[in-house]
Amino acid sequence: MATSAEANKPEPATGYPVTYAYAAPPPQPQVAPTNRSPFRLASFWSRLLCRLFLVVIVIISIMAVASFATWLILKPEFPEFRVDSASIAQLNTTSANSTMTATWQLSLRVRNPNRKLALVYNTLEAAVLYGEWELDSTLLPPFSQEKGNETRLHFQAGLLSEYVGESVARGIEKERARGEVEFGIGVYGWVRYKARWWSMRWRFMNVYCNGVKIGVSNDGGTAGDLVGQVRPCRVEM
Repeated sequence: MATSAEANKPEPATGYPVTYAYAAPPPQPQVAPTNRSPFRLASFWSRLLCRLFLVVIVIISIMAVASFATWLILKPEFPEFRVDSASIAQLNTTSANSTMTATWQLSLRVRNPNRKLALVYNTLEAAVLYGEWELDSTLLPPFSQEKGNETRLHFQAGLLSEYVGESVARGIEKERARGEVEFGIGVYGWVRYKARWWSMRWRFMNVYCNGVKIGVSNDGGTAGDLVGQVRPCRVEM
């Protein structure tokens, strides 16, 4: 049985508010403040990208200035082309069906005018032209030229009863009747300047040799050789 003292003991409070055993609530753990807000991170990456961009611009500018200075020091010049000899054989044109038969033997003189640079030629193609019409073409072997060097290129081209168009067939027949036919020679390919410590990128080259006149007999002759003085060829790169 409960004693009188236990009966008189007060019951613990169960309602609101709760009474703590301490004078104040227990301390809460403190979280260190952070400065890495989304805006600060975006600003960091923006500054980093700007600096990288500036570094790239500086490097490109330095390379461009160095390349320009090298160009001024070395002073690259275009190669010089000139027709050395030209002949034709088995010449025959038929205006009725616009066909042509012919064989050309051609020789070009190529000179490197540079005093400090060598020239390297690759993937060259030579063509025989009549006006803007390409009659035939052939590949030339790659070669190189030291400074001041001169090289002769010999090649052959030909047609055998091939269609060339009515205007070409009639034009050749008219010139043939006057005793000479004017052709052109084109050379296309890649060329690069080269020094001991510097090499330029490959550049595409176009060479046009106009006014290549070949004399033929006006009484039906089928062969002839180069006549007159041929101007230097035009070189474009």
